This record gives sequence, C-alpha cells and structure tokens, in this order.
Amino acid sequence: MSASKKKASPLLTRRLTTFFISAFFLVVTVFLTVFFLFSCRIKTVKAENFVYSAEEDIVKSAGIKIGSHSYSINKNKISEAIISKNPYISSVRIKRTSPTSITIIVTEEEPRFYFIYGEKCLVLSKSLRVLAEYPNVEDISFLNIYEIHLPTIKEASVGKKITFENEKDGKIAFDAIETVFSSEISYDITSADLSEKFDMRFTYKDKYDIRFGSFKNIDINISMVKETIDYLENPLNGYAYAKGIIHARIPDETSFEPTGVVSEE
Repeated sequence: MSASKKKASPLLTRRLTTFFISAFFLVVTVFLTVFFLFSCRIKTVKAENFVYSAEEDIVKSAGIKIGSHSYSINKNKISEAIISKNPYISSVRIKRTSPTSITIIVTEEEPRFYFIYGEKCLVLSKSLRVLAEYPNVEDISFLNIYEIHLPTIKEASVGKKITFENEKDGKIAFDAIETVFSSEISYDITSADLSEKFDMRFTYKDKYDIRFGSFKNIDINISMVKETIDYLENPLNGYAYAKGIIHARIPDETSFEPTGVVSEE
C-alpha cells in the first residue's frame, strides 16, 4: 500500500499543478475579456495641431460616438470624413491616448493666396487647394495673404484643388509656384501673375516687379534674382530706395530698370 501511495502522489501533484495553472489562465482571460469589453469605451475625443479649423468641427465630422469601443473605430474612414468636411485639413492621424480617449492629430494646409473667381474670392494653399471662399476681398484681410493670377480655371470648389482648362498650363503654373515658394524670396512675395505662361511675374515687397517670362527662366534665374535683390537693398550700392523692374527673361542674366523710389520709413 505504501508503494502504491508513493507512485500516486507525483501524479496527483501534476494534476493539481495543471488544474491551478489552467484556472489561473482562465481567470486572467476572463478578467482581460471583461476589461476589454467594458473598460475600453470612448469617453473623450479631442483634436490637436489645428490653427484654421475649429476643434468642434473636427470632432463632429469624425463621427466617433461616445461609449463606442475604442478598438472598433475605422481610422481610415474617420480620416476621410474629417478631410472631406474640413477644407484646411490635408491629413489626419488617429491616436488612442488611453483605453477611453481618442486624439485626432491633423495637418493643415496654410493659406497663401487669394484668387478672384467670378464674384467669389477664393483662399488657396500653396498646392492650389481651395480652402475657403468669401464674397469680398475685404473679408480675408485677417489672413494676410496676397493675390495670384492663374491660367483659365475649369473648376474651383472648396476642399479640392483647382483644375484648369488647359492641364499643361496649369502644371506650368503649379511648378512655378513650387519653385518660387521654395526659394529664399518666397516670404517677401506680395503678388504673382501666372496667367500667361510666357510672361510670368512676381512682385517682391511691393517694390520689385520680377519678370521671368517662361517657367524655364524661373528655374534657371531664381538664385540670380535673389543676388540682384541683395545687391539693390545694400545701402552701400545706392539703390536701397529704388523700386523698379528686375528683368530675368534671359537665362543666366538679370538686370534692373528703376521706375521710381519708395518712401523712406
């Protein structure tokens, strides 16, 4: 009998060990399941990184219901909904900051130009996306943006990029914007006329009328234009108060034609 008991004891021990391990994992599984089902319910939704859009509009357009499961939301659909209803927003990132909190992190396109389209004043980004429309130019004075003239427009609607009657002319205008507004003179440009592909012009500080002609000359001469401006604005060279035309139509060549003086302030 004693030998029999000695043989049964290890077997019983293994069975008890297996039982307790299984029971432990079962309890943990039940706990995690209950936690996952009932504790991961959304209580707060907020937006971050916005300047021109309203947080209320962003959160509302996301369509995230309070009380819904935080792991059941479709991030792609939410992003598409936010972008479609908030024209300034170009991209969205949805982040679970806690089991009960969702943060919407947005990237906005900055307003850079305004364009007169019929009786409307359109606010445009650098990518020529229509960010907003207003009835009058006076209504956008708070944005501190300037006018741009473009080739003939086919369609322009809020939240979408402008399309052109002639796609090639539109691409040339877009490439000109990309080149100039990626250069050192970008933040002092006060107007742009890209309506004619062989007579492209930019105004610098309301002081210099820069005439590039074609896009090819912009690409070649943009750095030389900056050197010319630096020379003209150096008081030692005697042109600091002169305003006029910077001719940049000839590749690798610029010249300055004075047309007047600016008031000394």
